[in-house]
Amino acid sequence: MKNNKKLPKYEKIKLDLIKKINNSELKPNQIIPSENELCDEYGVSRVTVRKSIDELVLEGYLYKMKGKGSFVKAKSPAEGIPKIHSFTEAILHQGKTPSKLLISLTISKPENKIADKLNINIKDDVYIIKCLYSSNGNPFCLNKSILPQKLFPKLNYFDLSNNSLYEILKSFYNLNFTRATQTINATTGNDYIYNKLNADVNTPLLKINATSFCIHDSQEIPFEIYESFILTDIMSYYVEKFN
Repeated sequence: MKNNKKLPKYEKIKLDLIKKINNSELKPNQIIPSENELCDEYGVSRVTVRKSIDELVLEGYLYKMKGKGSFVKAKSPAEGIPKIHSFTEAILHQGKTPSKLLISLTISKPENKIADKLNINIKDDVYIIKCLYSSNGNPFCLNKSILPQKLFPKLNYFDLSNNSLYEILKSFYNLNFTRATQTINATTGNDYIYNKLNADVNTPLLKINATSFCIHDSQEIPFEIYESFILTDIMSYYVEKFN
């Protein structure tokens, strides 16, 4: 695994602040150091500090008060610890019957941008897992996940057609999931995607690009990146925004 020194500066600041929040060094509703103080502490520009803070606000770790600064967001009792749901779990929560088809599982070397996102070396092997998820027998999601092989040795021996990937990771590799960052866009697909989803060409889709994180050796690290194409008439996302 690559050294943290190779992470972007804004990401290093984020990880440090998350660590301080998780170990209660920064407590709920406590103001964090000012932008100037963070600039001095990390030797970076205000642009870098603001990027770190803005992402932590988007990810639910901080909130801002105009003219006062940024504060640690307190989790409500109902919110608790953020839960990462697999597509299988998401369908079960809708009261429907999930199923999954494993299209392929290959092992290869990552491209540079993939290695950077997973904080690994380009010489490290990764699993590339392509699956088709269905709800009540209707295909709704074409997903490609990429995971570092060294974190999950022999993952390719598991039956991923009949078992949830996340349940395997939790049960057999004892990983402590922390969070996932997602970019969601409205899009259309290509012929391959529509064929797999059994959908008409130009049917609207949601495209999700995500990075999932866990605690490993007392440090938060990325353990998966994935790209999904989802039919919106079967599965949708609800987002509530607060000022």
